[in-house]
Amino acid sequence: MEFEPLLTEYLELENMSSDEDVEERLPIVVAETAVYGRRWYVLVVFCLGSVSQAFVWNTFGPIAESAEIVFNWSDIDIGMFGNYGNIAYMVAVLPMCYFMDVKGLRVSLLMCSFLIMAGTVGRCVSLEPVPASWLANICAVLNGVGGTVPFAGSAAVSSIWFPSDQRATATAIVSFCNYVGFALSFILGPHVVSSPQYSNFNSTSNTTNTFWVSENDNSTHKEVTNRSTLEIDIRHYLYIQASVGVLFFVLVLIYFPDKPPKPPSSSASLKRTDYLKGLSQLVCNGSVWLIVLACAVPTGVLQVWQSLLVVNLKPLSISQNTAGYMGFWQTLSGCFAGLVIARFSDMFMKRMKLFLISLFIGAVASSAWFFVLWKQYIPLNLISMYTACILIGIFINGGIPLFFEIACEASYPVAEGVTGGLLTLLNNIVGICFLCVLLIPNIGRTWMNEALLGSTVVALPLLIIYPERYRRTDLDITIDVSPSKGDLQTSEKDVDIIQDNS
Repeated sequence: MEFEPLLTEYLELENMSSDEDVEERLPIVVAETAVYGRRWYVLVVFCLGSVSQAFVWNTFGPIAESAEIVFNWSDIDIGMFGNYGNIAYMVAVLPMCYFMDVKGLRVSLLMCSFLIMAGTVGRCVSLEPVPASWLANICAVLNGVGGTVPFAGSAAVSSIWFPSDQRATATAIVSFCNYVGFALSFILGPHVVSSPQYSNFNSTSNTTNTFWVSENDNSTHKEVTNRSTLEIDIRHYLYIQASVGVLFFVLVLIYFPDKPPKPPSSSASLKRTDYLKGLSQLVCNGSVWLIVLACAVPTGVLQVWQSLLVVNLKPLSISQNTAGYMGFWQTLSGCFAGLVIARFSDMFMKRMKLFLISLFIGAVASSAWFFVLWKQYIPLNLISMYTACILIGIFINGGIPLFFEIACEASYPVAEGVTGGLLTLLNNIVGICFLCVLLIPNIGRTWMNEALLGSTVVALPLLIIYPERYRRTDLDITIDVSPSKGDLQTSEKDVDIIQDNS
């Protein structure tokens, strides 16, 4: 069976590499492939990293009202913690992708897990307002850097450990867990940390338990009657997050290999383009930019918009607990939608663009519905607000795994970690821009919902004009080497064109 003519012809047609690259990769292509049951353990550990990073990133947003009282913070302070994490991520993601490409997954993830652990443990040192503010900022930076591999490396893990008919599902599971951590913060935060309890009084004095509220009468204050309880609750909440961070680091330290003994697919056995060359190819690839912008703009806005949901819903007199549950169900519904859609994408290969366009038509409609409810152009009720939030989560978050996979298909043979790094870098830049708007005096809250609606409108035409390409999947279908049995199980390919040709 001659692989060289077929492989050379395929790569030349796709303009994927030079003849020298073909010669270099050819011995790996014909290598035996296998899948291993241990891939699920690797995926679980990697998913725990996604959970812990997102859980920590959104620590104070769902408990903003309580945290502002205990630490004397403002809405801007709460928003900037997420912003510092995004800025740190933006600075570190491409160097970490290079490190992951050179040193492998184990060393990279071990470093990230240590940073997340160090940040969460450090926040437990003091709850005094001044040192706690510094520790929260430091933790935000460490967590941002620590999130680089768990957030950007999902497609790399699925490519290294999973066969082609399971890649989108594996990527979806990692994305699912990232948003599970986000959702967990919405439900666990308000559950562990009590809401403030007030008693109104008129006085010009300001005691340690008095929380100033701007009203028509400047002498009106609200006295917080449970400040000590809030402090204890926040301390317990930080302990919980520190425990998750420690567990993640220990599991990576115990066992997390770089790659399996044999690759799970033909494309996984191919050597990826050199990091700098691959980064240059990404920058010059117009198709990749279309899909990256279509993903980064709406998901970057939604990620930060969700973290400020408590702040956003204050004018509607929706409580901290209710807003927390709303964010929880919005995020969780998007997670489950992503798993289902990714599984269908694996079953019906090469239909990702159609799935994404359908999702974003729904995203535009649900974002518009939320906006008119928030503005009360139509009668506001809690059920409608819940439904709009959940649909936004389904239609935007549900497409994230497909974005990662279709971007990797368009950029192949650039390493999946580099492509994921670029995508998440743009995602965080959008989030930073969103959070920086908070610094504008008296900006209000209407712009938050306008930005969310506008981001979905922008993404839809980018998806429509995107030229759909499946380089990696086409290669797996064309060059099909039957996998041998791994440690627990094996997978079968559906098509074997080469055997027919031979």
